[in-house]
Amino acid sequence: ALGDSVTAGYAVGHHRSSVAGQLAVRLAERYGATVDWQACARSGVTAGEAVGLVSAESLVDADLVFVSIGVNDLKNLHSTARFRRELEALLDAILTAAPRAQVCLLGIPPLDHFPAFPRPLADALGWRGRVFDAIGVAAVRARERAFRIETSEPLGPEMFADDGFHPSPTLHSAFADAVMAGLSLP
Repeated sequence: ALGDSVTAGYAVGHHRSSVAGQLAVRLAERYGATVDWQACARSGVTAGEAVGLVSAESLVDADLVFVSIGVNDLKNLHSTARFRRELEALLDAILTAAPRAQVCLLGIPPLDHFPAFPRPLADALGWRGRVFDAIGVAAVRARERAFRIETSEPLGPEMFADDGFHPSPTLHSAFADAVMAGLSLP
């Protein structure tokens, strides 16, 4: 798993409850195998900065790479052109470093549903999030071995940590379920 505070498991008590930990359990159960996993993440990282987290040594044998990125680009007021360029460079770096892996990009969440944001800020962030998410959709469609997930469930209060911004273990679980539904490993 690679990316921002979601991948880092911010506001989750233990990595076993994060999307990376939950994916490891689900993969082991589905394939009857031992799963080696790691989270390469830093809270606050943007797509351009996340390229520095890509390690060919760590990814060369990967079957799956989960990527959470984009919310920091959005809130740091990066332009759409910059985000597109940096996201595409990040995905290409991951796909090169992990030559057989499927790469799963977490879609930009509906920021207008986040309890942390008051109106009208929530509405503005929600609109900007949809624009950034469309960039992610296009970037994934243009790349073999890449797919995207989003949660289709309504984002109620139980989906958020106490800060009203980061995902709770419940939402991390929903992310892991969505990855497993979209995954097509042999």
